[in-house]
Amino acid sequence: MALIDEDQKLREFGYKQRLDRSVGWISSFLLGFAVISATTAVFSGFGFGLATAGPAFVWTFPIATLVFFIWALIAGDLVAKIPLSGYAYQWTSRLVGPSAGWFTGWAGLVGFISGFTGVAYVMAGYVGGLLGIEMTTPIQILISIVIVLFCVLINTYGVRLATALNNIGVGLELVVTLGATAFVAIVAFFVSGDHQELSFLFSAGDTGGVSPYIAVWLTSSLGCIFGLLGVEAAADIAEETKDARRVIPRTMFMALGVSAVVEFFMYVVFLLAIKDPASLTGSASPIADIIGAQVSPWFAKIVVAIAITNILVCVLANMLVATRLTYAMARDNMLPLSRQLRRVSAKHKTPSTAVWATGILSFALLLTAFISVEAFAFILGMSALGYFTVYVLTTSGLLLAKRRGRLPQGEPGTFDLGRWRTPVYLVGLVAFSLVLLALLLLPAFQVNGIVFVITMAVAALWWLLGLRPRLARGDAGPSFALRENPVEGTAETVSVGD
Repeated sequence: MALIDEDQKLREFGYKQRLDRSVGWISSFLLGFAVISATTAVFSGFGFGLATAGPAFVWTFPIATLVFFIWALIAGDLVAKIPLSGYAYQWTSRLVGPSAGWFTGWAGLVGFISGFTGVAYVMAGYVGGLLGIEMTTPIQILISIVIVLFCVLINTYGVRLATALNNIGVGLELVVTLGATAFVAIVAFFVSGDHQELSFLFSAGDTGGVSPYIAVWLTSSLGCIFGLLGVEAAADIAEETKDARRVIPRTMFMALGVSAVVEFFMYVVFLLAIKDPASLTGSASPIADIIGAQVSPWFAKIVVAIAITNILVCVLANMLVATRLTYAMARDNMLPLSRQLRRVSAKHKTPSTAVWATGILSFALLLTAFISVEAFAFILGMSALGYFTVYVLTTSGLLLAKRRGRLPQGEPGTFDLGRWRTPVYLVGLVAFSLVLLALLLLPAFQVNGIVFVITMAVAALWWLLGLRPRLARGDAGPSFALRENPVEGTAETVSVGD
């Protein structure tokens, strides 16, 4: 039996097709790869892992990959059944209730917006270093704002331009950055012969005498976890993807698989290519220093310049998915100023107001660095907290929905967990909860947790004073969308409870 048309499926959920459904499977895969961004992950996470637990931090990467594979199974199963923009809100909202959907969606917004803001800030530092600019906080903030503004303008213009630029950037990342890493490996192992032995990968390095080592090692795993966030990003543009229910689960697994292989390869190569571990102590750009020592400083500058384009694509892609979540929640009247935030440009078929709104929030986050650089660092840490809160709330909601018999049936030709659904949910809930607890309780991240709890308290205040009355009147949530866009015969997944 053939699948019904994607636009018809969208109408069954209570929405009209207003966005530009132009994304094919290649662009879907490349978007997922760009949001994960192997280059950004390694350039930002390498120094953290090495300084925290020494070279042995690299063996936390397979654990991180397994955690995200479990999430990809869950997300792939869901997007094949509920192919809607703003997955972080939509899935929980429709299977459990709009109140649960609100808190899940809010956590997703925190993760996405703080995530692309943080990446822009990191990119600004690399831009300054490449141009030889003495980086002060005001200069780094200014460059970051320019980067975010540039991405806002591209996303406002349309998804075709955004995905085209994304495809070019990822192509450069796969060919040039990966090629440069292989070149460094060739120089280190076959030309200069100046490299570390394999046993170096199992050494603890200088951890400052902190014990027990297992706690230090687990803390270092968070750097690898940051590097795989966003594997489900393709789900956020489901309403702009052709044959979304078949395509997106496949591209999720492709993005995770390729990213994991590329990142692990880069981590291992750069660890073994270290000539003098002591020379990297306190380095702000250890990857560039390693490349410079093995090849030449000029070659390092070229690689960093290419890496900057990859990081820019990461900002662009993360902003794209953040705006779709904002649009999806506003379309259901779940946000303040929802009427404005759900507007779609007739010319470009993009949620232009939502794009500008996420950009403005990003500017506000960047300006907090004027108050305290440390406070800004805490906000960056909230990205992972936001993502894993989404994972925990979604998986908990799925277990509840399954118990209530509210999970939609799989369709022929689409990905479906079948009898493995409950075991995968349970394993996933345990894994995601452990990571979330680590992010909240490990000493190095406790302050992030305090800031994150405050942001969730703000979400609870809006739910109590503004959203709950709307839900009680039926003026928000999926039922609001159905009332605004009545259709004949609704999908079973549109029924909601609270």
